[in-house]
Amino acid sequence: MRQLNPIVVHAMMPFSILLPLALISLLAGMAKGVTGFGAAMVMAPLFGLLLPAPEAGALIVLVHCATCLQGVRRWGPLVQWKSVAPLALVALICTALAMRWMEAAGNPQLHRVIGFTVLAMTVLHLRGWRWRHDGGMPSTIAAGVVSGAMTALGGMGGPPAVYYFSGMAAGAAARGAETVILRANLLGYFAVLFIGAAMLLAVNRQLHAPLLGSTCLLVPAFAGGVLVGERLYGCLPAVWFNRIVAGLLLASGSVALIG
Repeated sequence: MRQLNPIVVHAMMPFSILLPLALISLLAGMAKGVTGFGAAMVMAPLFGLLLPAPEAGALIVLVHCATCLQGVRRWGPLVQWKSVAPLALVALICTALAMRWMEAAGNPQLHRVIGFTVLAMTVLHLRGWRWRHDGGMPSTIAAGVVSGAMTALGGMGGPPAVYYFSGMAAGAAARGAETVILRANLLGYFAVLFIGAAMLLAVNRQLHAPLLGSTCLLVPAFAGGVLVGERLYGCLPAVWFNRIVAGLLLASGSVALIG
């Protein structure tokens, strides 16, 4: 009997896997629409339960890349590119190095590592930890290295960037202005990071038709979630944003850790 090519088999992803991936993408998009970050932290632990870790990470990068310019007319003019660009450059260099390492040393328990990382970052966020710095080279390199490594690990380079930009924004005159600028900086940073990470995947020949096909199926769910999240962003009090996102992150991290 003729054996099917593994790539062809994977191309026929069952509905029982595709549907959960789409629902996870919808929730992740809502998290991004509300806060400007958190999407990959929702996706990475749960995608890792359904797909091999390298494929899950690549899928997260591609979904984010395809939607990274959504709403750019609103947040683009607010981005502080002098702060965003250096961090993104360092992160991309580290992402490239970490991708090479992951390709050479697979880890079947990687989803648990991701789950623990998500929980640790969420606890720090809930406890109100803030990183105060002046945006100099040492802090930029430190945040970029960690963000790049986490991007390669599961496409979730957001938390280090959140702490980096929130630490710089601490001196903003008004809390509302600080939140708007932080959100814009994060969206600009992720646009550069995920476009660059997708290019690295292509250079490393980690892209194939089934992966791209799966991306096309998940992008509408993710983009729809972003639209819903942006509506919520304009309606709900800020305290509810933190509670909703923290709840999603705690749940996803716990599932991955025990899964």
